[in-house]
Amino acid sequence: MSRVEKFGRRNAVPETARTKEKKGRKSFQADSENEKLPSRRDIHPSNKQQMTKWFFRILIFLFLLLMVGLLMWGRQYS
Repeated sequence: MSRVEKFGRRNAVPETARTKEKKGRKSFQADSENEKLPSRRDIHPSNKQQMTKWFFRILIFLFLLLMVGLLMWGRQYS
């Protein structure tokens, strides 16, 4: 049994749904021509630089913590 026989055709959308979808697209395009939306970057600014700064701060803190732990461990057994 083939996939088409089992599940039907990929474009098995009723004709009424297709016409409604086309009408919706046309009205959206007409609205978008009149009003320009701001870019996604303006709406949702990236916090990549802030996350990078926190990452390096945590990395340095963990390194210092490791160094203190190793120094204390070395003094204990000397």
